[in-house]
Amino acid sequence: MLRRLAHNLRRAWGAPRWRGALLIAVLSDALGFGVVLFPPVQWFLDAATAAALFAILGFRWTLLSALAVEAVPGLELFPAWTLVVLSLAATEGRQRIDP
Repeated sequence: MLRRLAHNLRRAWGAPRWRGALLIAVLSDALGFGVVLFPPVQWFLDAATAAALFAILGFRWTLLSALAVEAVPGLELFPAWTLVVLSLAATEGRQRIDP
């Protein structure tokens, strides 16, 4: 099972949309650490991240769960966006991955 997940991640990394989604998620989580003391900036960053990921990956319920985690005070230090995008890419094997 781990081998299949690793294979799916390698295939997803070959698709530009997944690379873009991962880059957006990592940047958002990194910037989120810097603005943690400024909640309005954090909210704007999370809303912009969600909009960008929805635009790239389409609507996915899992992205809403990451947005909910980011809205809870104290949990915004958890890299939810990055982990959600990685989990989506790893489980994408059921569907066709666009090159």
